[in-house]
Amino acid sequence: MFRVSHAVMGALATVLALTSGGCGKGSALVVPSPLPPLSAVALAIHTDTLQTGQTRLFTATALDTLSAVVPNATFDWSSGNPAVISVDTRGAVHAVSEGVAKLYAAAGGHSDSATISVYVNRGWYTQSSKTATDLNGVFFLGDRRTGWAVGNGGRIVRTTDAGSSWNIQASNTTFTLNAVWFTARDTGWAVGAAGTMLRTVNGGTTWIQIPSNASENLFDVCFATRDTGWAVGAGGLVLRTFNRGVSWQRQNPTAFDLQSVAFAGTRDGWAVGSGGVIVGTHDRGLSWYVVQPAVTGVALNAVWRRSAWAGWAVGQSGVAPRTVTVPDTAWSNANVGASVSLLGVCYASDAIGYAVGYNSGGVGTILRTDDGGLTWQTQSPGTQFRLKDVFVTDPQNGWAVGRGGAILHTSSGGLP
Repeated sequence: MFRVSHAVMGALATVLALTSGGCGKGSALVVPSPLPPLSAVALAIHTDTLQTGQTRLFTATALDTLSAVVPNATFDWSSGNPAVISVDTRGAVHAVSEGVAKLYAAAGGHSDSATISVYVNRGWYTQSSKTATDLNGVFFLGDRRTGWAVGNGGRIVRTTDAGSSWNIQASNTTFTLNAVWFTARDTGWAVGAAGTMLRTVNGGTTWIQIPSNASENLFDVCFATRDTGWAVGAGGLVLRTFNRGVSWQRQNPTAFDLQSVAFAGTRDGWAVGSGGVIVGTHDRGLSWYVVQPAVTGVALNAVWRRSAWAGWAVGQSGVAPRTVTVPDTAWSNANVGASVSLLGVCYASDAIGYAVGYNSGGVGTILRTDDGGLTWQTQSPGTQFRLKDVFVTDPQNGWAVGRGGAILHTSSGGLP
């Protein structure tokens, strides 16, 4: 057996402790001390917001089994989404693009994380849609980065980076598309003129026209699950499917054109349209009833629903009715000003919602409410084009689309 004497071991220790530089100057070789057993790793900050291009240094602390701080501990830093944030070995985080990502610090078998939100600008600002074609509908997934917009001439555009870049997808139709809805990242629907109904099962890489059992213009579509969805259109048409669009059943609960439909779950839904008509269902759309008396005679262009009792609609001449519970769900009319015509509405919570349209001069308008539609505040839209639809994923993040290929975005709740 080979044995190393204490003298040799001492000499080796001396060699490890000293090293000679190429210029003849000796310097100490720093050998990191091994970490003792740890009980936790803790980040100093657990939520933060950065603007794209900004860099910020984050710090972490290692605690031993007695909860004492371990000095000079080193950490393995990593990003949960390098497309949003990057991080170096010091914990310096760089904001790459808009979105939300986790930051992780790890050592000794323990780790901690922070949620980092990255924004581009405050307020509403324009994004390049790469088209001058009118856009009529918009939809985003909950990741706040993946979305689609549809418009005239069969135009479809898609983004996977919160709208920093939009790319045109082949729709295989030239009919106007009015609305788009996705049930999952891969599966989506678009509807439009002359009963046009498109479906994709690969995120829009290919769109296929499917039979809709209708020749009327379709104005809106929504799904509650992958299986269960509805579309509405001219002449009071309601289409419903319970089998992922394999077949669609027709109904006409009213003679008025229906412009928009919204469901909360699979049972409770509203549809609104011309003449101020509001129709409702409590049985998945198997039967519909007309709300009487009508809350307005003015055309309603959009509706949004968050629960069985919380719904909102908007329309021409600034009408903005909402549901009230007294004790049964009923509608109460409201108005944001006759000089404004509203074409789209979306709520991020029961309190915070957005509506878009145009004013008496034909200029795009964006409104926000923080009290469930009781009062509305005008926000700077950042465009002269009429806005036709809005979609928000949460109170801070939203997109609006309209004429001339206009796409607007906010990641600050529209606040400057």
